Amino acid sequence: MSAIGKTAAVAITVVAVILVVATLYFTGVLGSTGNGTLDLKVHDAPCTDCTHVWVTFSSVAIHESNSSNANGSWVTTPTSGTLDLMALNGSAMAKTIGLLSLKAGHYQQVRLTVQNVTVELVGGMIVQATVHGPTANLDQSFTIGAGATTTLNVDVDLASSVHVFEVGGQASATFTPNIGSVIVTGG
Repeated sequence: MSAIGKTAAVAITVVAVILVVATLYFTGVLGSTGNGTLDLKVHDAPCTDCTHVWVTFSSVAIHESNSSNANGSWVTTPTSGTLDLMALNGSAMAKTIGLLSLKAGHYQQVRLTVQNVTVELVGGMIVQATVHGPTANLDQSFTIGAGATTTLNVDVDLASSVHVFEVGGQASATFTPNIGSVIVTGG
């Protein structure tokens, strides 16, 4: 191999190594020292049969995609408090349900677990909803940067989550958490 050929081969190898290192750095695999913050917010798309939908989230779990564990790892934190999602119509009205300090890196999934739902129907009747499938999974990739805040703004689609029906003249409701859109900012 000529000197020009050897020089070209070395240059190509160096460029390839730089590209791999840069990719690993910017995806959070390398250079992820320290912690960042995840601000998890919820809002709704309204339910036409309801005037209030009070939802208690019991926990939030975040899946880290670039951990040393081949399947990634989950970070779970309890949440507390009850929110009236009908009062949070649109992302401008979103409220924080979890503020988590996470290791800087790449994350790929969020699980929201619902503990309790109470619905006030049009007309004022209050119904305790039966919660089916209490976990909502968000397949959403995002990056937590060291010293930075990433915000996930989650639309809980009440129009498809709350089902009101009548059984024997008595109003009932079920709640299956369905996610509309997720908007990621920051990081």
